[in-house]
Amino acid sequence: MKISIITVTRNNKATIAATIESVISQSYQNIEYIIIDGASDDGSLDVIKDYTSRYPDKIKYLSESDSGVYNAINKGVRLATGEVVGLLHGNDTFSSSTIVEQVAKVMVERDIPFIYGDVKYTHVGSEKVVRYYSAADFTPEKLLQGIAPPHPSLYMRRELFDKYGFYKEDYLIGADFDMFLRLMIVNRLYGKYLPLDMVTMTIGGLSTQLYHRIFTNNREKYRALKENSCKVSVYLLIKRYLYTFKTQKNR
Repeated sequence: MKISIITVTRNNKATIAATIESVISQSYQNIEYIIIDGASDDGSLDVIKDYTSRYPDKIKYLSESDSGVYNAINKGVRLATGEVVGLLHGNDTFSSSTIVEQVAKVMVERDIPFIYGDVKYTHVGSEKVVRYYSAADFTPEKLLQGIAPPHPSLYMRRELFDKYGFYKEDYLIGADFDMFLRLMIVNRLYGKYLPLDMVTMTIGGLSTQLYHRIFTNNREKYRALKENSCKVSVYLLIKRYLYTFKTQKNR
């Protein structure tokens, strides 16, 4: 089974090498690695080109302006030829060298449309875990409260994009939540939770910034619920922060 890993990045010179290294060092060999660079001008594109020249059979990249993170992700998905697609953003790394191998094992053995797991958050240059986001207690019904599994842990079969649609590019940070709604609520597809620490995320992206976590996040989740004909409760959207605290299993 070929698995396509997509890295979306822009001006991440300090971290992009670690991201690339964590992909090429995976124990699973049948990986198609696609880097979508948003016309970086900080020198990170030179790092990408260097790795691509050293690993031409493993890495391909596209560097051009985009209209946002979901536009960039969709570019990567359209280029992907793997049976399964996963994401690893330019500030993040896999939590171990066997993550893709474990994902592939589950996807091969079981006829499931997607899997998801856990992620943890750290600061740049630090190994201290400031938040551990577990999806162990997640159920599809929680989506109606604005609660979703961590998006960087999602691995989908490529055919689902053609069948159910790509990420909606007019969202700033909420298109992944919309995707979960379309998969689980609208089309009633059920994936599998993989009890695995899959990705180490670096705090600093749009979705981890306080304003966007509180205001943009709630606004776009409200919109996604409405657009997918789901019952919307502002009270439940606010109440979900109790669930967020519950998932913060610091180690």
